[in-house]
Amino acid sequence: MTVKVDWDNASLLHDSYWRYRVTVTTIPWANRAPNMPSELTEAIVCLCTGAELIDEGHGDILLPQGIVGEVKSTSGYEDDLSSFSPSSEFEKLFFVHMDQQSHDIYHVYDLGLNREALSDIKVNSNETFADHARNNRRPRFSIIEKVIRPNNMRPTWKVDMSKRVII
Repeated sequence: MTVKVDWDNASLLHDSYWRYRVTVTTIPWANRAPNMPSELTEAIVCLCTGAELIDEGHGDILLPQGIVGEVKSTSGYEDDLSSFSPSSEFEKLFFVHMDQQSHDIYHVYDLGLNREALSDIKVNSNETFADHARNNRRPRFSIIEKVIRPNNMRPTWKVDMSKRVII
């Protein structure tokens, strides 16, 4: 079962996240900005690709071609630590991060990778993504450091939530 995404609800999530983020960062003991909710980043990728959210089953989104997508993100723009289920199945990996200059703009990458393509990525000095998954541990690594920077990737899309446009 899938759910269609619309600009009104995606904008509501965006606005709510930013109000919460601003509030949290003013509290002395909560000095770290909260992560973007997956509901927001998955909705952003759906807007870019025409996909729908997967309500039941594996993966995050279902692309129009029937391809299952996985969405990872960071609330920053310089670094990340993405975590994967040891058994998640997906055919296309997407990544979302915020713009350095504007909180209304998100950078969205179609990384061109499926789960198998991540197998050889080192998650520590001795083990790969596949090693962790095989041992039922959650593989964690920086998509920015291991995929985006080495391949000199640029965003596939930029989404401006204030104007409700995909650039």
